[in-house]
Amino acid sequence: MTGIAPALRVGFNLNNTALVQKTATGYTGVAPDLARRIAEAAGRALVPVDYPNARSAVEAVGDGWDIAFLALDPARADRMCFSTPYHSVSASFAVPNAHPAQSCTDVLHSATPIASPKGAAFHTKLVALTPQGPLHTAPTPAEARALFEADSTTALAGIRDTLLAANLVGCRVLSDEFARIEQAIALPKGADALLALVNEIVESFLHARATDP
Repeated sequence: MTGIAPALRVGFNLNNTALVQKTATGYTGVAPDLARRIAEAAGRALVPVDYPNARSAVEAVGDGWDIAFLALDPARADRMCFSTPYHSVSASFAVPNAHPAQSCTDVLHSATPIASPKGAAFHTKLVALTPQGPLHTAPTPAEARALFEADSTTALAGIRDTLLAANLVGCRVLSDEFARIEQAIALPKGADALLALVNEIVESFLHARATDP
């Protein structure tokens, strides 16, 4: 049917509340804002595609979305290409209130067990830091949280804003970070023309943010 713009399927990782929040009336945050700009510039209709976590979005590359808002992770470069980074987020730990740790270094340099979700970019960074305590890898963020809540000695790794938004009862989120994760827009390998357009929009966004008083 003529007059209908082709769809731009946009993958949102709803677990990363630092970038996107879904409400009853739509989507808010820096990721939806950029998605709208890209869709408008491409002359395509924005179609949101929700994912509960980064791993599920990564697994959908090739047929689930045209662009997706994900961490810039070199481990994913065999399946997708990335735009210029447009944002960064802090990865930190949640610990029980009674836990002695006051910093991420305290957690990493102690025997504290750490629950962390497989497939998250911060998990890759965490593994590279070789924490002294056992690292319990869970398939999803929800399962990592369940491990954390089942053991009062365990720390939970996650994006700091997401940990804060979770309102974990009897717990606190450490004020520092163990990693800084750059956020970018992912595209399937070979989408060179769309990648060029996405980078134009990202560069314009970064310039406007830098010059905004």
